[in-house]
Amino acid sequence: MVTRNDVARLAGTSPAVVSYVMNNGPKPVSAATKSRVLAAVEELGYRPNAVARSLRARRTWTIGVIASDSAGGKSPFFGEFTRSCEDVAWERGYSVLLGNSAEQPVRAEGYVRSFLERQVDGLVLMRVRPSAQQVKELEGRVPVVTIDHEAPPFFSRLAVDDEEGGYLAAAHLAGHGHTRLAFVGGPLNITAVELRLAGWRKGLAEKGLDSSLVAHAGISLEGGYSAATELLAERPTALFATTDHQAIGAMRAAADLGLRVPADLAIIGFDGARESAFTVPGLTTIRQPIDEMARFAAETLIAAIEQGETEPVTRIFPAELVRRGSCGCQDPRTP
Repeated sequence: MVTRNDVARLAGTSPAVVSYVMNNGPKPVSAATKSRVLAAVEELGYRPNAVARSLRARRTWTIGVIASDSAGGKSPFFGEFTRSCEDVAWERGYSVLLGNSAEQPVRAEGYVRSFLERQVDGLVLMRVRPSAQQVKELEGRVPVVTIDHEAPPFFSRLAVDDEEGGYLAAAHLAGHGHTRLAFVGGPLNITAVELRLAGWRKGLAEKGLDSSLVAHAGISLEGGYSAATELLAERPTALFATTDHQAIGAMRAAADLGLRVPADLAIIGFDGARESAFTVPGLTTIRQPIDEMARFAAETLIAAIEQGETEPVTRIFPAELVRRGSCGCQDPRTP
């Protein structure tokens, strides 16, 4: 087996310097020396022992990410966020363990327990809330970043301004002259859904408009289809859905009922997922900066891991209205 000492001899340096190169620190190494070490590593086929490295450093260079829908089957937000989070981790030398809780609390708790047993260096929880007992177990053990509006005080936390997003949707549709508007929401036990509905109602109230046309369903294509089908019996002329997938489901429901978007029904979604630009017409949406949020989550977590105990960070990202054809705006016809 090729050892670090073998690499050091070939590169003409010390084993410690080889360690600094392989671990990106803790001491700097000149470019010339680093080049010699990497050339020796390549020539000898040296592969560090990850287990031994972890034992020495008391770290595993592993992050656990637990999402309520990591595959993006219900909402593309989770899949896109997870990918961007993993990109940052890879750039920083970390591997990612991914768990999909499928919106089941018992399954989420199982993943938290499993990842802790595997000695992950930190956790990202995407709208996943561990039990009170697990919160106690996590405190002081590993840093945690959560994507949610509610979290224990020692978790770092980020979220989009969901209430502002709902308000923007209401104001925009009212600005198009609509007076009979409907809301397709996800389950009310999700804080983000409650906040988007609160912003929606606030925006309509300011215009003196009724906000009673509301239906809740799963945050999925099927959920949007069923909720929209129910609401369209009341003949609204505009609809806001709390996810892009729900909005796309609503577009299909409108088509099946012989309604044209946006001539008969204006629609706005929420997420800003990539696929929203490819519907016909293009889906107007409230964009949350998914890539920026994911990078912030990963970088915040890695900083906490590498710098030891730090104060938890809270950041609320702004929501942005992206105008396309589904609301009645001119469709740019470009992704």
